[in-house]
Amino acid sequence: MMLELKNININHSKISLIGDLNLIVKENEIWTFKGPSGKGKTTLLKYILGIKEDAFHYDGNIYLDKIEITNTPSIQRDISMIFQNDFLFPNLSVIENLKLVNRLEKNKPQSLLFENNLDYLINRMPSNLSGGELSRILLLRILLLNTKLILLDEPFNGIDKDNKKNIGDFFIKNLINNKKSAILVTHNEDDIYDHKKVIKL
Repeated sequence: MMLELKNININHSKISLIGDLNLIVKENEIWTFKGPSGKGKTTLLKYILGIKEDAFHYDGNIYLDKIEITNTPSIQRDISMIFQNDFLFPNLSVIENLKLVNRLEKNKPQSLLFENNLDYLINRMPSNLSGGELSRILLLRILLLNTKLILLDEPFNGIDKDNKKNIGDFFIKNLINNKKSAILVTHNEDDIYDHKKVIKL
């Protein structure tokens, strides 16, 4: 897998949010976009995913495995994203939510839960999950989609400091074990996994 961003520019009301961004994300790499709120981090992730908002002007080219996908519909990009305030279907249990999106072998949802010592949540309803438990299940769900690239928009927001490191370690371990490339957006220095792979916005 290789994602290439070439000369990406994003403007809002003639104000430049992202200017001439160039980046190559290779297989198994985890990059971080860091910056304060309002700097266009989420807008940039959505652009990579294939979502454009009318309030913004976009320029530049996006390539996945050397094929240009700049104008390819989101559903055809083989990229997935955990949004801020993402959720599970409230009327389905944890295992039902995971099975709903599974593109891997039939028993993979159960095995991921057991591998991560989360099997006690199999029949739990989303309304009965803690913030940390929900974050972990959302990551497992996106792994089951089995896309080439995973985008993470402020995945540790709302998680207390004591749990943040444990959940961060959980995210990194699962991304690495499943050989996934990822881009993580944050405003917090503590959320950065690899300080050599950071774009400051």
